[in-house]
Amino acid sequence: MLQQTQVSRVVPKYHEFLKTFPTLAHIGRASPDRVMEAWSGLGYYARARNLHRLAAQVTRDGANRRATLPSEPDALRALPGIGAYTAGAVASFAYGKRAALVDTNVARVLSRVFAPALSPRRPRDLTVIWRIAERSLPRTGSATWTHNQALMELGALVCTARIAHCDSCPVRLVCATAAAGDSRKSARGV
Repeated sequence: MLQQTQVSRVVPKYHEFLKTFPTLAHIGRASPDRVMEAWSGLGYYARARNLHRLAAQVTRDGANRRATLPSEPDALRALPGIGAYTAGAVASFAYGKRAALVDTNVARVLSRVFAPALSPRRPRDLTVIWRIAERSLPRTGSATWTHNQALMELGALVCTARIAHCDSCPVRLVCATAAAGDSRKSARGV
């Protein structure tokens, strides 16, 4: 629900949605129209359609009341509406798996720290940034949750698109952009 939707709009809808559909089985048993109705006001309705398809598939149309999402990124990616970022996030945050995730903030941090010449906006560069994300993961899954959350927070609060606050950045000593003193990176939003 939070994908490209403001938190203030999501919070009340999230609570209503969970009252209506407390489990995946409830979503899987519901009609697509009922799920769309509960989603109304959040936009990006393909997300609701994909959620319904995912729940129906995982729970066998709601028959399996104890169904859960798979824990491995590849298995998650096979589900409707699940891309690389969501698969990494679910595997890492819900299951403690060693899985990379790259959103806009993480891509910006990783490119600035390790490869300032890369632009997260170019698909081929983003592929390289994903490889950097995978290589920079901690060795154990239990530490991955903290690592991924830290990268997301660093990009949201310190290494922002408009201004790279290098003076307060905890990774400035190993950051290629900070070492180059390249303040233009922050002005370009890279």
